[in-house]
Amino acid sequence: MFIRLSVNQDDVTPIDFQPGFNAIIAERAHDSTDQDSRNARGKSTMLMLMNYVLAGSLHKSLRPLADDGWEVTLTLRMFGGTVAATRSLASGRRLTIFADGSAREMITPWLTEGEITLDSWKALLGLALFRLEPAAEDETGGLSVRTLLSYVIRTDTPRDPFKVIPQQGATSSREHVAFLLGLDWQVIHELANVKKGLDQLKVITAATKEGLVASLRPEEELALDRAALKNEADEWRARISGFRILEDPNSLVARADLLTAEISRLRDAAVVDRRMHDLYVASLAESTDVDEESVSVEDLLSAAGVILADGFKRQVSEVRDFHATLLANRRQFLSVEIENLDARIQRRADELTRLDEQRDAALRTLDAGGALDELNAMRGELSDIEARMAALDLQIEQARELVTRREELKLVQSTKRSEATRDLTTSREKLDRISDRFSQKMRQLYGKDAALTVSVDDAGYKFTISASGSGSTGVDRMILFCFDLTMLEEGIITNHHPDFLVHDSSVFDGVDPRQRAGALHFAQAMVESTGGQYICTINSNDVPDEVLEQEWFKTGIVRTILDTETGGLLGREF
Repeated sequence: MFIRLSVNQDDVTPIDFQPGFNAIIAERAHDSTDQDSRNARGKSTMLMLMNYVLAGSLHKSLRPLADDGWEVTLTLRMFGGTVAATRSLASGRRLTIFADGSAREMITPWLTEGEITLDSWKALLGLALFRLEPAAEDETGGLSVRTLLSYVIRTDTPRDPFKVIPQQGATSSREHVAFLLGLDWQVIHELANVKKGLDQLKVITAATKEGLVASLRPEEELALDRAALKNEADEWRARISGFRILEDPNSLVARADLLTAEISRLRDAAVVDRRMHDLYVASLAESTDVDEESVSVEDLLSAAGVILADGFKRQVSEVRDFHATLLANRRQFLSVEIENLDARIQRRADELTRLDEQRDAALRTLDAGGALDELNAMRGELSDIEARMAALDLQIEQARELVTRREELKLVQSTKRSEATRDLTTSREKLDRISDRFSQKMRQLYGKDAALTVSVDDAGYKFTISASGSGSTGVDRMILFCFDLTMLEEGIITNHHPDFLVHDSSVFDGVDPRQRAGALHFAQAMVESTGGQYICTINSNDVPDEVLEQEWFKTGIVRTILDTETGGLLGREF
């Protein structure tokens, strides 16, 4: 609970807060003119100063004050005692702390000569106001004390009440709202990391399919390329294992050439012998046929009725015998020549076979062997292929790791979702109570139904507000107001929320006067019954007349800033 906000300037009036309802009003003075305005009176500046002392950043509009040595002191209740924290606008890395009672015992170990570092102060604020252990904020992407404070000191009014600024990430919003509702915010943190990993894998997989990343391809394509390289490598290994280093490869080439020339000569001679063989065989066949088919001269003349003398017959017989002897000699000659040709053809064929084998052996030796440089070149080719295979093996391993990692993340996601669902079931009674309180406030303000629901999806706990008429500025602002007030009311019970709530005047912008009056009364009644503290800044003309006349509102005004005051709340124009 806040007690006082002051600065080290004598002409700036401190603001003393009180338990219950507090209002900082910008009022129109009796002697104001049309040129005077209740805007830009320093109402929002007060919230900037409060946030600055509560470990926030210095707003750029306050930087001119740093050169004048301004210091801001915020006094509040912490750890059951009173703590006064002073922070310089010029150098805010350390704060001066004064504490009494039980607060002194708690804070003293953190102090060095009465001062505390900004990070340590932030950790103490988290512990005192939200029961947040320092380790929770140290975790990367985890809870932030400053973000939690932005839910209870509203300087922005986004349409989504679960956010502190419109640009807040969904994961951050879910984590901090889950914490404020007493749910396990780490489930959201862990599922966000899982989803981030799955999204990265999805991008990598898409890029792989599109061929945008040369080193990442589908496993089936990589396996096919590797099989081709494996076959090629086996061929090179076989050639290398059979390779012989030749002392004089040129002489082996010359011998192969000589063998080729000799083979060519023998084949030419074989063609000639084959032709002679065929001719002799044909001649032998013709001589045999003539001998068998010939008709004797005596038979021809007898058939013609010629009577031959004995001397003529004797001459014809001698001629016949001579011809027969001649044919017999010819047949014998042809037979002998054919036999000689057959033998020569066979010998030449054997010789050709032998020479072919010698030449083939020489050619195989040349093909399988060579100089040492050739062997090294072959080994270089094999090494290159093996290196490419090793690269493919690595890519295949990476492709498999992506699949394995995806399945692991999906399993973690499913497990965490199941755990969150079980935890949500055990928290239903409390969450239903919170939803009922929120719904009642909206019903009393607008006469319409509203509900705050919690479900579980892949990102963890999902928070939804359903309200009739949402979408209009006024209704959206009151949804935020009712949500904040419900969180304050519940937080006082669960200790996950400090016992104060601060609203900038922008929360009431665009809200109908009747709803504005109802909202202010809700805030006053709630903190009155719970012992909490509500602080708001507002222009007097935005406060409905019936509220201005209420005693509780008059009592709750802790600072009135006239539109004629030079420099507004701080008495400075800057």
